[in-house]
Amino acid sequence: MLCLTRRRFLTTLLAAGAGSGLVAQEAPPVGVILVGAGWCSVCKSAAPVLAALTQPAGVPVLVASKDGRPIPPFLEISDASDHPVAARITTLPTTLVWSKATNTVTAEIVGYRNARHYAQSVSVAVRAAFQLEGS
Repeated sequence: MLCLTRRRFLTTLLAAGAGSGLVAQEAPPVGVILVGAGWCSVCKSAAPVLAALTQPAGVPVLVASKDGRPIPPFLEISDASDHPVAARITTLPTTLVWSKATNTVTAEIVGYRNARHYAQSVSVAVRAAFQLEGS
Protein backbone atom coordinates (compact mmCIF):
# COMPACT_ATOMS: atom_id res chain seq x y z
CA MET A 1 0.00 0.00 0.00
CA LEU A 2 1.31 3.44 -0.88
CA CYS A 3 0.93 5.36 2.38
CA LEU A 4 3.51 8.01 3.05
CA THR A 5 4.77 10.39 5.65
CA ARG A 6 4.39 14.06 4.78
CA ARG A 7 8.05 14.44 3.84
CA ARG A 8 8.08 11.38 1.57
CA PHE A 9 4.70 12.38 0.11
CA LEU A 10 6.02 15.80 -0.88
CA THR A 11 9.36 14.40 -2.02
CA THR A 12 7.59 11.83 -4.20
CA LEU A 13 5.30 14.45 -5.72
CA LEU A 14 7.87 17.16 -6.23
CA ALA A 15 11.14 15.37 -6.96
CA ALA A 16 10.58 14.72 -10.64
CA GLY A 17 9.42 18.26 -11.26
CA ALA A 18 12.43 19.68 -9.47
CA GLY A 19 14.83 17.30 -11.17
CA SER A 20 16.41 16.53 -7.81
CA GLY A 21 17.03 12.86 -8.49
CA LEU A 22 15.68 11.96 -5.03
CA VAL A 23 13.18 9.54 -6.55
CA ALA A 24 14.21 7.19 -9.32
CA GLN A 25 10.83 7.14 -11.02
CA GLU A 26 8.79 10.12 -12.15
CA ALA A 27 6.65 11.63 -9.43
CA PRO A 28 2.92 10.94 -9.55
CA PRO A 29 1.03 13.99 -10.80
CA VAL A 30 -1.75 13.60 -8.22
CA GLY A 31 -1.79 12.83 -4.50
CA VAL A 32 -4.48 12.37 -1.86
CA ILE A 33 -4.50 13.54 1.75
CA LEU A 34 -6.89 11.88 4.20
CA VAL A 35 -7.47 14.01 7.29
CA GLY A 36 -8.97 11.90 10.06
CA ALA A 37 -8.39 10.37 13.47
CA GLY A 38 -7.77 6.87 14.78
CA TRP A 39 -10.78 7.13 17.10
CA CYS A 40 -13.16 8.18 14.31
CA SER A 41 -15.35 5.26 13.19
CA VAL A 42 -16.34 7.13 10.03
CA CYS A 43 -12.66 7.65 9.16
CA LYS A 44 -12.12 3.93 9.69
CA SER A 45 -14.91 3.29 7.17
CA ALA A 46 -13.49 5.70 4.59
CA ALA A 47 -9.85 4.58 4.77
CA PRO A 48 -10.26 1.09 3.22
CA VAL A 49 -12.35 2.54 0.40
CA LEU A 50 -9.67 5.15 -0.26
CA ALA A 51 -6.96 2.48 -0.21
CA ALA A 52 -8.91 0.34 -2.71
CA LEU A 53 -9.22 3.32 -5.07
CA THR A 54 -5.71 4.73 -4.87
CA GLN A 55 -3.51 1.64 -4.56
CA PRO A 56 -4.21 0.15 -8.02
CA ALA A 57 -3.66 3.56 -9.65
CA GLY A 58 -0.41 4.20 -7.75
CA VAL A 59 -1.77 7.43 -6.30
CA PRO A 60 0.11 8.28 -3.08
CA VAL A 61 -1.92 8.84 0.08
CA LEU A 62 -0.85 10.94 3.04
CA VAL A 63 -2.85 10.28 6.20
CA ALA A 64 -2.88 13.36 8.43
CA SER A 65 -4.13 12.12 11.80
CA LYS A 66 -5.67 14.52 14.28
CA ASP A 67 -4.89 12.19 17.21
CA GLY A 68 -1.55 10.79 16.05
CA ARG A 69 -2.98 7.28 15.66
CA PRO A 70 -3.13 5.24 12.45
CA ILE A 71 -6.32 4.78 10.48
CA PRO A 72 -6.30 1.20 9.17
CA PRO A 73 -5.34 0.08 6.63
CA PHE A 74 -3.00 3.09 6.62
CA LEU A 75 -0.48 2.48 9.39
CA GLU A 76 1.96 5.28 8.55
CA ILE A 77 0.61 8.73 9.45
CA SER A 78 1.64 12.36 9.79
CA ASP A 79 0.52 14.68 12.55
CA ALA A 80 -2.31 16.82 11.17
CA SER A 81 -1.40 19.74 13.45
CA ASP A 82 1.97 20.01 11.66
CA HIS A 83 0.48 19.96 8.17
CA PRO A 84 -0.20 23.39 6.62
CA VAL A 85 -3.54 22.36 5.09
CA ALA A 86 -4.71 19.55 7.40
CA ALA A 87 -4.30 21.67 10.54
CA ARG A 88 -7.27 23.86 9.55
CA ILE A 89 -9.61 20.91 8.85
CA THR A 90 -12.27 20.38 11.53
CA THR A 91 -14.69 17.92 9.88
CA LEU A 92 -13.53 14.31 9.85
CA PRO A 93 -12.90 12.65 7.55
CA THR A 94 -11.90 15.18 4.92
CA THR A 95 -10.17 13.99 1.77
CA LEU A 96 -8.05 16.41 -0.25
CA VAL A 97 -6.81 15.86 -3.81
CA TRP A 98 -3.58 17.63 -4.73
CA SER A 99 -2.45 18.31 -8.29
CA LYS A 100 1.17 18.79 -9.28
CA ALA A 101 0.05 20.79 -12.35
CA THR A 102 -1.52 23.52 -10.23
CA ASN A 103 0.48 22.85 -7.04
CA THR A 104 -2.77 23.20 -5.10
CA VAL A 105 -5.55 21.21 -3.55
CA THR A 106 -8.02 20.77 -6.41
CA ALA A 107 -10.80 19.01 -4.49
CA GLU A 108 -12.02 18.69 -0.91
CA ILE A 109 -14.40 15.86 -0.06
CA VAL A 110 -15.91 16.47 3.36
CA GLY A 111 -17.43 13.58 5.30
CA TYR A 112 -18.43 10.09 4.32
CA ARG A 113 -22.02 9.15 3.48
CA ASN A 114 -21.42 5.56 2.39
CA ALA A 115 -18.81 3.57 0.49
CA ARG A 116 -20.39 4.02 -2.94
CA HIS A 117 -20.86 7.78 -2.61
CA TYR A 118 -17.38 8.29 -1.16
CA ALA A 119 -15.72 6.15 -3.85
CA GLN A 120 -17.54 8.03 -6.58
CA SER A 121 -16.64 11.43 -5.10
CA VAL A 122 -12.95 10.54 -4.73
CA SER A 123 -12.80 8.96 -8.20
CA VAL A 124 -14.29 12.03 -9.87
CA ALA A 125 -11.92 14.36 -7.99
CA VAL A 126 -8.81 12.29 -8.78
CA ARG A 127 -9.76 11.98 -12.46
CA ALA A 128 -10.29 15.75 -12.66
CA ALA A 129 -6.86 16.32 -11.12
CA PHE A 130 -5.27 13.96 -13.66
CA GLN A 131 -7.02 15.87 -16.45
CA LEU A 132 -5.36 19.07 -15.22
CA GLU A 133 -2.05 17.36 -15.83
CA GLY A 134 -2.95 16.83 -19.48
CA SER A 135 -3.91 20.49 -20.03
